Amino acid sequence: TATTLVAFVPEHIAQFPELPPVFQGLPVPFSGEIETVDEDYWVNISQTPTGTLYIAKGTYLFEQREKVFLFGIMIVGVLFITISFVLTQLSARRIVKPLTALTQEISHIDPQHRTMRVSENYHDQELYSIAKTFNTYLNTMEEYVKREKMLIGMASHELRTPIAVISGALDVIEERGTMSEKDKKTVARIRGATNEMNANVVAILMLARKQPTPHQLTQILLSQTLQTTVQERLNTHPEDQARLSIMPSEIDHELLSDITLLRMLLKNLIQNALEHTQGNVTLQQNKLGLLILDEGAGLPQNVRLQLSQNTPIPNGYLNESGLGLFIVTLICERLGWRIEVDQQAKIGTALQLYFPSS
Repeated sequence: TATTLVAFVPEHIAQFPELPPVFQGLPVPFSGEIETVDEDYWVNISQTPTGTLYIAKGTYLFEQREKVFLFGIMIVGVLFITISFVLTQLSARRIVKPLTALTQEISHIDPQHRTMRVSENYHDQELYSIAKTFNTYLNTMEEYVKREKMLIGMASHELRTPIAVISGALDVIEERGTMSEKDKKTVARIRGATNEMNANVVAILMLARKQPTPHQLTQILLSQTLQTTVQERLNTHPEDQARLSIMPSEIDHELLSDITLLRMLLKNLIQNALEHTQGNVTLQQNKLGLLILDEGAGLPQNVRLQLSQNTPIPNGYLNESGLGLFIVTLICERLGWRIEVDQQAKIGTALQLYFPSS
């Protein structure tokens, strides 16, 4: 219990020798806290009509109650914080868990298995809408891919059949032996254009299917393949004899690649370079790979930008870059190679083809 001291000194007594020590020496009136050796007191001294009233009450009990009260507030605060944290975690898990599950389902969808779909069994309307919209998108893309494959299959027949008919007709005309020299030149040009169209159709169909090529990978010396491709170009376009050349080099890359795709790549690089310039075109092997130099006006700026970003050329640029360069980017993507424009070339265009070992 708290210690309480009370004393009253009548007015007619000047000195009261038996006042407790805590009251001694204090002015009248007085109100405040007094510290003693044994205990602290709250002292109140007041003057009444009949005398002086002294009251002192120990503060120990109040201080203990204050400490207990503050400790209780702290415990309640910690308890509320803990409960709030637990409820927040439970709510967050309840909200995030379905979203995480949906994200994992989407990430596990394999493009090779077009029948895979995400589950639409979500109680939250928002997640259900996302899953349903995503499945609708997949269904639309699957229908698009089916139509594309059907178109490729039809194109494989419809495009190659007329080319075969033209080639057969040219063979019949040549076997008759009744053509003049001018007619022979005309037929040669038709055959060259037909062969070029057939090669482009084969390349496009092979790349559009996005399937591994049936040809086995073989060790290839680039110099031999390069010389063969250049000679094939000169056989069908003898007018390019003075403009197309291979610069001698001590480097000769040995590649493990698909010979068919490599020849398509070189053919289209050479063809594209010759079509974009009236000047000379030079091919040179270096430590990085193969460098193709031409003396023309160079590629359009937007096509340069696309090649520098190592991304396929969009359809809108085909009119400016040509089908050959588009096929080049697709073949490089299939082989895992890179092709970039040398921005330091002052005249014409310098294309650097990087091989995997570079």
